[in-house]
This record gives sequence, C-alpha cells and structure tokens, in this order.
Amino acid sequence: MKNTKKLVSMALLVSLAITSLVGCGPSTTSETKTPTKVDTSKEVALQWYFIGNGQQKDTEAVQTELNTYLKKKINATVTLNCFDFGSYDNKMKTKIAAGDKFDICFTSNWANSYTDNVARKAFVDLTDLLPTYAPKTKDLLGADFLKGSAIDGKNYAIPCNKEKAHQYGILYNSDLVKKYNLDIKSVKTIDQLEPLLKTIKDKEPGVYGLEATASDAPTQLLDWDTIGGDKLPGVLTNDSTDMKVFDQFSKPEEKTFLETIHKYYQAGYIRKDAASVTDMTADENGKKIFAMVKSLKPGKDAEMTLSSKVPWTQVEMTTPYISNRETTGSMMAISSTSDNKERALMLLELVNTDSYVNNLINFGIENKHYVKDGTSGNIIKAGPNNADYNPQIQWVFGNQFLNYLYNTEDPQKWDKFKQFNSSAKPTKTLGFTFDPSNVSTEVAAIATVWDKYNPGLQTGTSDPDTTIPKFETDLKAAGLDKVIAEKQTQLDKWAKSSK
Repeated sequence: MKNTKKLVSMALLVSLAITSLVGCGPSTTSETKTPTKVDTSKEVALQWYFIGNGQQKDTEAVQTELNTYLKKKINATVTLNCFDFGSYDNKMKTKIAAGDKFDICFTSNWANSYTDNVARKAFVDLTDLLPTYAPKTKDLLGADFLKGSAIDGKNYAIPCNKEKAHQYGILYNSDLVKKYNLDIKSVKTIDQLEPLLKTIKDKEPGVYGLEATASDAPTQLLDWDTIGGDKLPGVLTNDSTDMKVFDQFSKPEEKTFLETIHKYYQAGYIRKDAASVTDMTADENGKKIFAMVKSLKPGKDAEMTLSSKVPWTQVEMTTPYISNRETTGSMMAISSTSDNKERALMLLELVNTDSYVNNLINFGIENKHYVKDGTSGNIIKAGPNNADYNPQIQWVFGNQFLNYLYNTEDPQKWDKFKQFNSSAKPTKTLGFTFDPSNVSTEVAAIATVWDKYNPGLQTGTSDPDTTIPKFETDLKAAGLDKVIAEKQTQLDKWAKSSK
C-alpha cells in the first residue's frame, strides 16, 4: 500500500523536467521542424474550441497571421473558437453529444470532463501518435506527467505544461486592504475571515465580501483529493494513510465549512443570486469582490491584476500538492470526429514547442496588441490595441514556459514556478485515473443530483442542516455507493500494481 518511493521519484522527475525547461529558456521558432514521414501535401482546415473570457475582437486578425505561418509549417489553417467560462461546459457537451465535426478542444477534470468524454469515446487515443506527430511535446512533458494524465495507460489528451502543483488561498482586493488597514496575513481559516467581511459589508456598499460560485467555491480550502472529477463525490485526503475512498459530504469538516458559508450568505457577505451565477468575471473586473478563494501559484495575484485591472494580493492557506488535479486540470484533446487527427496533433506540437505560435495565440500581434519592453526579448507591455486581443488564459495554451512576461510580472516567475513545483508534496493517488465506464449510468444520475443541490450548498444559499440529508439520500438513490465501491476497487488494484 505504500507508494512513497515511487511518488517521491515521480515528484523529483517532474521537478527536474521543469528545471531543464526553465534553464534552457523558450524554444525558438527555428527549432520546430515538421515530423518526418508525414504527408502534408493537402491543405486542411482545423476547428479548435477552448475555454476562456469569450471571443476576442481581433481574433480574426490573429488567425490570419497564425494561418500564414501554419501553412508554411504544416500546410493547415485553424479557426479559434473561445466559449466563456460560464457556457463552455454545456456548449461542448451539446457539440459532442450531437457528433459535430471539429478537431481540437479544451478538456479537464472540471470542464468538458476528460474522463467522461474518454468513456464516451469522444477523444482520440494519442498514445501511439505522439512519437510521430508530437515527439517534442512528448519529451517535454515526460513519461511521469503523461502517465499521470493517462486512462488505462492510454493518453487521450495533452496536458498544459505549467505549474505542476496546486495550493489554495485567498486573493484580496489590495486597495480595500490598504484603505481599512486589514490584517490579511493572520487569516488562516475561513472562520477568521469574518471580521474582514463585516468591515467591507459595513463600509463598502455594493462590494461583495466573499466570492462564491458552484464551481469556484470557498470549500476548495478543504482540498480533498478528488477522483474522477470535481463533480463526483468519493474522495481521499491528500496524505491518506489507509487509501480509503469516502463521501466528503458525510464528513463533519465539510458540513462545518458549509455552515460557515451559509452564515456568511445570511449576513450579506455573498451575492444573493450566487447559486445561479456561473461566471464572476464581471464582478471581479468591476471591483465588486473583496476576497475570493482560488488555486494559487507564484504570481497568481499579478496575473489577476493584469487581467482584471484590479490590484490583488494573494495569501496561501494550504500545502502545495502534486496531484491528478494538475495533470488533468488543463488539457487539449483531439475529437474522434476529426478528419485531420494527425494535422491537429502537429498543431498542438507547434503550440508547445514554437515560441512564435505560442505567443501569437496568447498575446496577439507584436506592436499592435503588445510591444517588447527591454532587451531580453521576453518582456512585453500592452500595445495600442491590447484591449482588442488580450485572452489572459496562458494556462490553457500548451507550454507556459514559452510565454512572454508582462513588465508588471516578476521576471523570476519561471524560476519561482520551478521552486514551487519542487517544494510540493505528491498525493497518495498521483498517477491514478478513475475509469467511470463500469458505472456510467450512476455517474450520469449523480451529476443530475449534484447540479440540483451543490450550487446552493457551495454558495451558502442552502442550509446544510436540511439540505445535506436530502442531498445524501438522492446521491445514494442515484448509485453513489456503487460508484465509491468501483473507485475503491480500481484504486486498490492500482495501488497494488504500483508498489
């Protein structure tokens, strides 16, 4: 049952891979070559769907620049389609269920479910294709990270190369912290946040003290080790000693936390219609939020400040852990309906290894959407038309270690990423991926129950004392016990084989 040696080795290998990336610096466009033995004589048109802040005004202009380059490199063009955070999951479910033809899509453990779509055979098995069509990406990610995102030993998506660990904490509006001289460093638990929230409620009408949505909830601070996605009960603790899967809603710490959130909702610290809101970007950008629980990383506050134009300060509250949440937290898959699977994979190879392609998609056209700042070549600042193309979703697109840095960011950001990754602890389930195919009916039924009760609980709208019992009854009726038993069976088998 003990996997310590293997997990530590895995963490070290991940760290060494990142060290190598940071030390070598971004790849240049001249280093990326078309893979051999690939027929690119016929030009193909690709469709790419991804999550973000919605379609940018100058997307077409960026596409034109990108496609001029792609025609020379792989004889292909691509159409970039961005659905906003609130609608992406439902829109992709509809497209996939309808069997729509497209080539590439964003998938993860929290949006456009990776495991569910693999079970539906919606994604192409990339395992044998990677060595031919994306060899540098395969080497870049390394065997352990690819293993951590595999299902039954097969890779159906390519993880984004970014931070390899997660750590939860709170982002605070820096202006309000300074204005009222608030001691944010002393807040170590959700209960200790209340005096600060009361100050904001009393003195800043129109500002919500605490952000809460069903998918980006304060309960992230509990940091359960999820299995099979965030919307499927049945978890472990990160440092589990018995490797036993349990229903987190049956635990007293979950109920106590939800009671605190409900108290905050009743006190007016949380938006009244929070349970029905799926995207809080407008509130974040409109200076309507004081505090929000987020997954943090080095420089997260600087990134948020840049994207929202609101100054933020981050305070970490949990231990950094390397988990399957990161290996499957941001990925690109190729649709089974694609007529050009090989060329789609070649495009993803360029996104991961070609600095020009990566930064064009992320930052737009030089001297229009951004301008170089300084002599390093990798530091930029906003250009005259920055507002027309500023996606601010670098963590979605491939290899972040190729990204330019804005002049407002820490120039040592990537070194700090390396330190962050190397300091993180591996979870006991690192490398295990749940296959839901044996309980697909139950998983679908549980999802319906989840959507009925969870938004109210996570936003404080519902009273946990009365709602959790109903939630649990309906979860069990939907087959939760069978799902947890299936998770345990698969986990035990994996743990035994991983000794």
